[in-house]
Amino acid sequence: MPTRSKILIVDDNPRNLKILRTILTRHYLLESAGSGEDALSLISETKPDLVLLDIMMPGMDGYETCRRLRADPRLRWIKIIMVSAKAMVSERLQGYEAGADDYVTKPFDEEELLAKVRVHLRMKSIEEVDELKTTFLGLLQHETRTPLTGILGAADLLLDDGHVDTAERKELAGMIHSSAARLHDLLAKVVTLAELKSGTRDFEPTSVDLPMVVRDAVAEIGGEAAGNGVTVHCGRLDAAPVLVDRAWMTTAIRALLDNAIRFSPRDTSVMVEVLRRDGRARLTVADRGRGIPAEFLPRLFDEFAVPDAAHHHEGAGLGLAIARRIVEGHGGRIAVESKPGAGSTFTVDLPLAPEAHGAAQPTGGLP
Repeated sequence: MPTRSKILIVDDNPRNLKILRTILTRHYLLESAGSGEDALSLISETKPDLVLLDIMMPGMDGYETCRRLRADPRLRWIKIIMVSAKAMVSERLQGYEAGADDYVTKPFDEEELLAKVRVHLRMKSIEEVDELKTTFLGLLQHETRTPLTGILGAADLLLDDGHVDTAERKELAGMIHSSAARLHDLLAKVVTLAELKSGTRDFEPTSVDLPMVVRDAVAEIGGEAAGNGVTVHCGRLDAAPVLVDRAWMTTAIRALLDNAIRFSPRDTSVMVEVLRRDGRARLTVADRGRGIPAEFLPRLFDEFAVPDAAHHHEGAGLGLAIARRIVEGHGGRIAVESKPGAGSTFTVDLPLAPEAHGAAQPTGGLP
C-alpha cells in the first residue's frame, strides 16, 4: 500500500466538501475545515501535504488564510490550491500573490483536479527530499566527526603499536564497532526518511494486535535500555486489532522508545500502554526525563528539529520524524505532552481494524 498523502479541504459549503471528499477519498487521507480560522488552528495538528482552499468564505477569506499559512516557515512545503467559482485572471493573480501554488474552478472537473493534486504532491516530495539532502550534507560533517575520530584513532593505535595486549586490542575493536554503528544508524535513518518522504516505500498492512507490535519494539530495544540503566515497563495492554505494516509500525514505536530512553535518567523507567477507546487504539510512551520546552513542541516531529546543525545530537530529530511519517501513513495521529522537569508522554492514535468489536480486553503487562 503506497504511503497516502494528506489533504486539508477548507470550504464553508457542506456540498462542496462532500463533492471533494467523493473525488479524493479513494486516493488520499482527508481532513476538513469550515473556515479560514478553523484551518489555521487545525493545520499545525494535522500537518497536511496539500490544502484545497476556497476563496469566498465568511470571516477570513481564502486570500488572507493563504497569506497567514505562507507566513509560517514551518508550513513552507505545504502546497496550496485555491478554489473558486470564478475564473477571472485578476482573481488568479491575487491568489498567486497571496502564495497559492495553483487554482481550480467550480464545478470541478475530476480528472483535472486529481491531475493537479498529483503534480503538486510530487513537486512537494521532490522539494522536501532536495532540502533533506542539503541539510544532511551540512549535518554529515558535524555528526560524523566524533565517530570517525573514534574509528581512525583506534585503528591507528592498532596499526602503529605492535605491543597492544589482547584486552586493549579488544577495547579498541569495540570503539571501532561502536563508532561505525553510530554512523550506520545515522545513514539508515536519513535513507528511510527520504524514502518515506518521496513515497518510494510502501506499507503492507495486515490485521495485528497492537500489543504484539509493542512487544516486538520492546524486545528490539531491550539492550539499549539496559545499557542506559533504564527499564521499559509495559502496563495496561488492551487487545486492539489494527491494520498496519507490522515491521514499519515496530520501527515507529521503537523510535519513540529510543527517544524516551535517550532522555531518561538512569534507574528510571519508561511506561508503555495500549488503551482501546472510541473505535481507536491509543499507544502511550511516558518517560521521566527533563521534559521539552513549550516553544519547541510544535516542531518536535519535524526532521532535524533542532535550532541548527551545530546543536544536533546523534541523529535526534530523525527518529521522531520517521515515526510521524509512519503513523500518519497508516491514518493515525501522533502527539506529545511535556513539561520541563516533569517528563514527556508521546501518544499514537490508530483506527481499529474493521473486525474489531466489543469491550477492551487487557492482555497484561511485561515486567
